[in-house]
Amino acid sequence: MSTAALEKQQFTPVERRVTFGGLLRSEWIKFWSVRSIVVTMVVAFVAVVGLGVLLAWATSSAFADPETAREMAAQGFDPVAASLQGAQMASLIVAAVGVIVIAGEFSTGMIRTSFAAAPGRLGVFAAKAVVLAVSVAAVMAVAVFLAFLLGQAVLETKDVGASLGDDDVVRALLGNVAMLTGFALSGLAVGALLRNSAGAICTVLAAIFVVPLLLMAVPESWGGEGIREFYFTNTTTNFVNVTSQPVFLDPLPGLAVFAAWIAVLLGLGALALKTRDV
Repeated sequence: MSTAALEKQQFTPVERRVTFGGLLRSEWIKFWSVRSIVVTMVVAFVAVVGLGVLLAWATSSAFADPETAREMAAQGFDPVAASLQGAQMASLIVAAVGVIVIAGEFSTGMIRTSFAAAPGRLGVFAAKAVVLAVSVAAVMAVAVFLAFLLGQAVLETKDVGASLGDDDVVRALLGNVAMLTGFALSGLAVGALLRNSAGAICTVLAAIFVVPLLLMAVPESWGGEGIREFYFTNTTTNFVNVTSQPVFLDPLPGLAVFAAWIAVLLGLGALALKTRDV
């Protein structure tokens, strides 16, 4: 073989299309190889299970006092909610994971490499959203069900526990998984909009914990009831609990509105990635 023929064979470029499957594999590897994400996911898992068991134990201890037990029973004690309080804390943690997934790449400049490989950008964003949603849903499902089972085992020592076969229990457990997954996706969207980890995490923190408190001060004459009912985090109230609160949306409408909020936020994040310079 001549030298010219050998050089032609060695340096002939090969075209390779970037497929969505390839983007998913790439994002999966990045997700589980970033130490801060893995540690944060572990912290979220521990928060759900650890706080759930701890609060269930504290509740069972309160039932040792007959007067306290009567008061709690009169107020409509919900054993499922007692063992799932850790999910409320974990909501902020998984939202931070969503922020880190994309804002972390902006801070290091690695996002340029990702967008160079997939110039359309939206494929990268969609792959990040899928990997984030699947990872958070899988890990948090294990955490939520484990917290429930361990928490109810503690509460059963006082004969006040619940079982998976009770009405609306499975719906509430799956609702908590949906809530945590949705908050993670909202973190991804806010991270894409702000492109700064600290700023995005503070924004999500305010949206989840601060704004609902401020909305309590909105008078009814200004539409306060409707605003509170349809606000982002308030829509989750009844689909994550067995006992419904009439001032908020029913479980199915609440889930639908919550999904709409997430879709709008992701749409805004995608628009920002598509139209703004890196």
